[in-house]
Order: sequence, then C-alpha cells, then structure tokens
Amino acid sequence: MTQPPDLVLIGCGIVFETIASTWPQLSQGERKLQLIRLDSTDDAANAVNEQLSLLNNTEIEIFAAIDQNALNFARLEIYGQARLLGLKSTTLIHPSAIIAPDSRIGENCWIGAGAIIASGASIGNNTLINTGARIDYGAQIAANCWVGSGASIGQYVKVGQHVVIGSDINLGANITVGRHCSIDMPGAYLTSLAEGTFIDSLFPSAVHIYTSKSANKTMPQTDITAKEASK
Repeated sequence: MTQPPDLVLIGCGIVFETIASTWPQLSQGERKLQLIRLDSTDDAANAVNEQLSLLNNTEIEIFAAIDQNALNFARLEIYGQARLLGLKSTTLIHPSAIIAPDSRIGENCWIGAGAIIASGASIGNNTLINTGARIDYGAQIAANCWVGSGASIGQYVKVGQHVVIGSDINLGANITVGRHCSIDMPGAYLTSLAEGTFIDSLFPSAVHIYTSKSANKTMPQTDITAKEASK
C-alpha cells in the first residue's frame, strides 16, 4: 500500500496550534508532520517562499493554517504561493467531525472537532470551520472564509468569499452574506448582509466599511435584523 505523503504545516495561531497538537489523531500515525511556524503574518508569502521552493512536491502536501487575519487574505497568500510552486494542498478533518457523504469540501480546508457539515452543503477552498460549528443542509460557503467555534449556518445560506463569521453567530436560513463581511457580535442574524458589512464591538450597529462601488465610504446598513448587534 502506498504511504501517504508527509504534511508541511505552515502558519500561526489557534488552528495551527490545534492541528500541531492533535496530529497523532489526525494522521493516525501514518504521516509525518513538519512545522513552519511564522512569527508574524506580515508579508507571509515572501517569508516562506524560499522554504516552499525547496520542498519536493511528490513527497509532501502542505496546509496553510492562519486564523482570520485580514479577512483571511494572510492565509490565502501562503496557500496561493504554494499552489503557484506546484505544491499540493490537503484538507484536514478532525476525527470527531460529522461530514455528510454528499457534502463538498475544497482543498486547504479545516473541519474542527465536533463540527457538523450537513447533506448538500459546500465549503470552498481555504476555508476553516472551527470547533462545534454547524453548516446546515444546502448551505454554501465560498473560498477563503472563517467560521468560528459554535457558529451555525442555516439551510441554504450563501456566504461570499473572504467572510469572517465569529464564534456563536447564528445565521438564519435562506439569507445571503456578501463577500468581505465580518460578523463578530454573537447573536442571530435573520436577513441578508450586503458585501463589506462589519459588525463587531467597534461597530455594534452594522456599517459598510467596503463596497465594490465605493470602497472609501462608510455608511449605515439598514436591512439587518441582529438580536445582539445593538446591545
């Protein structure tokens, strides 16, 4: 039987340390792990370019593990650079996660402990689903996203690229979250969010930080129902 390739884990942060500490469970003792731990996410791709260029793409796979820094662009830099160099990326799933057979999960994805990916759900490349998160039937999460611990994504929800969904966020069924959104105030969100919407402790009432038509404007968002956003 062919020996599975070793894994090179690149990055820093919670997911990086979680994968490193649980590697014996994840690999079941069949794969070796090499760590490239970053001190900072600044200019991450250039920081690891030389090390990546020395790797043999027939003997290893890579996994870029950086948390939600800069709407997940920091992680994308490393993942993209590795792919440009011809290196293969893999997806890692914790043994306690529950994954429906007909769900679709891209590469360089992490599915954390106790997470549930329901039937018909799809997860784009380079997206991290954290501990205890739930992705319901038919939900679609695009590439380069972050779903925090305990978050739930309702049936048929559509989430655009480069979205950060924080811990204990509940997205109601059938809504759309535009790209480049960050939702980090725990609560239930029952209506769609336009692209570039930010909700966190600095902006408890939803605001647009970015839109494709007017990148420099900051304007109130009026079509949101969030039980906790105004508290």
